[in-house]
Amino acid sequence: MGERRYFGTDGIRGRANTHPMTPEVALRVGLAAGRLFMSGNERRHLAVIGKDTRLSGYMIEPALVAGFASAGMDVLTFGPLPTPGVAMMTRSMRADIGVMISASHNSFVDNGIKLFGPDGYKLSDEVELKIESMMDTALGEGLAAPDKLGRVKRIDDAQARYIEIAKASFPKTLSLQGLRIAIDCANGAGYRVAPTTLYELGAEVFPIGVTPDGLNINAECGSTYPTALAEAVKRYRADIGIALDGPARPADRRRRGRHRHVQSGARTWSPRRRPVARTHQCRRSLCDGTDALGRVQPRRRTVRPHHPARLCHHR
Repeated sequence: MGERRYFGTDGIRGRANTHPMTPEVALRVGLAAGRLFMSGNERRHLAVIGKDTRLSGYMIEPALVAGFASAGMDVLTFGPLPTPGVAMMTRSMRADIGVMISASHNSFVDNGIKLFGPDGYKLSDEVELKIESMMDTALGEGLAAPDKLGRVKRIDDAQARYIEIAKASFPKTLSLQGLRIAIDCANGAGYRVAPTTLYELGAEVFPIGVTPDGLNINAECGSTYPTALAEAVKRYRADIGIALDGPARPADRRRRGRHRHVQSGARTWSPRRRPVARTHQCRRSLCDGTDALGRVQPRRRTVRPHHPARLCHHR
């Protein structure tokens, strides 16, 4: 494997308007990736682009769009959308390539470019190296003819589409009705999608970190600053708190102090006190103490009065 000049372990990342996170590099990424993913047939090829709420996204996105369009690819832009949403929409819209503009949990001064293949998965190291090898060629090479340039369109309902995708992944036999959820959206990509999804699934939602201004992403909020969520959980007497980072990857905080990332491989915190299991109280004599998915529910104590028997499939 050759030496990497642009791509790291999670795409290209750096300080905004400083190499490699400059408009020129973004233009070269779009042009090189567009040329690589253009097949030989005459069909229209498609790239989709999502981003978080960083101010520099307004600089990086047009440069990427110009690169893809100059290679002959049509481009659909989503605006702020969580990283999993961009990956899923890449596949569901049958795009040739997807792009997420984000620097994860970093502050607004950084930004990054992450690429997805047609299957919605991150590109392999080999493909990234191919793109790198094509990025340093002259900008005038491999351009589409004037009548073959790509067209660009903004998809205004991208967030609504992803909300429906997220809701469809939730078991239809379960409901969040009666659950009080505090969620810290980190002023990032999930500031609209996440609270709306939880609300439509039945929860009573208490959102914070939902006023992005381009500069306050991950600023004393989100999964990198759980103090804000802990205070919200206590203030609203929530049953659970969920903290997102800039591209809307979650961590949760339970009422009795347990804080853990649900992203695989992320750092975890152990509880000071073991949380007391809340169980259902079913009046059916045949209830075997399982939920709708057949999982055994612990019987240490019953729920408080305002908690319905939401986990029981006999309700």
